[in-house]
Amino acid sequence: MITGTSTVNDPDIADVATPQAAALLADTAHRLAAAGAVADTVFPRHLTALPAPLHAALEEVLRPPERTCGRRLIRGLLAGFAEPGPTPQRWQDANTADTRALDIALVLLSTSLGRIFGWAGQQDGRLVHNILPTEGYEEVQVGASSTAELTWHTEDAFHPDRAHLLMLACMRNPDDVGSRLASVRRAEISPTQRELLQRPLLSILPDDSYPQDWMDAANAGMATLWPAPDGMCLRYDPAYTLFHDDGETFRSAHRRLGDALDDCAEEVPLRFGDIVLVDNDIVVHGRGSFRPRYDGSDRWLKRTLIHLPRRRAGSEAHESGYGQELIEPQVPA
Repeated sequence: MITGTSTVNDPDIADVATPQAAALLADTAHRLAAAGAVADTVFPRHLTALPAPLHAALEEVLRPPERTCGRRLIRGLLAGFAEPGPTPQRWQDANTADTRALDIALVLLSTSLGRIFGWAGQQDGRLVHNILPTEGYEEVQVGASSTAELTWHTEDAFHPDRAHLLMLACMRNPDDVGSRLASVRRAEISPTQRELLQRPLLSILPDDSYPQDWMDAANAGMATLWPAPDGMCLRYDPAYTLFHDDGETFRSAHRRLGDALDDCAEEVPLRFGDIVLVDNDIVVHGRGSFRPRYDGSDRWLKRTLIHLPRRRAGSEAHESGYGQELIEPQVPA
């Protein structure tokens, strides 16, 4: 359970894009949409690289998060886009003409930061995911839930090639349900607990947005914490964790980490057009519960997954990732 969350003050955390950058992004995305592009075909069918003027404009405001807090909120970059139509009932219904240019813009923004990708087994391999409440998933620990609190997790923690950065863009948030974030570098645990959690004593399974029973394919030997040159990183998803150590000491350390993340948690407020960047190696995220309406007015986020030229623990290279395959557009480095 996520408790003790503090709400951060808007002016203190938001980077605001210049009107020029927002206008250039909107113009580029709308021109690509008019030429027949969609998010999944921008690269390489319509572009082989990000246009230089756009890249230069975005560099002023769109940067990876600082590596202690691990998050960045950007406002104003999507000012050139109208609010989309009604919130879809299912993610499958979300790729409409109303959001084509906006989806293209999210691909352009992601490409300015790193290498955007998707998963063959999630949302049909699309590069832009739609996160919205869906009937039948209200109490499931996935982004389509609603009446259940979405508990702390590293995005796609089960996979060695999980994203380094998440980009979340708010389309609609009528109930002011913020994104809850907590940095492992602000979580207070003992040195003994920190050492224990670096041992490969658990497995993390794919979540229920990947439709299959994964219990028999569980990878052994994942660590919860691992050191990077600039500090500690984490890989955490208790809702889908199998412990390979029956000892209470290790499990107690794992629970204590969850409590410590609760203690340092913050809630980032979201409104239409806001973009949140989350460092997936440092920050876990979650969401409070809400009552879905299923009438076109529900909370709706879009998400992209981004790789950076950053190394993780060498032991992860031997993991199978449960056979989940990456989908990447061919963009020259």
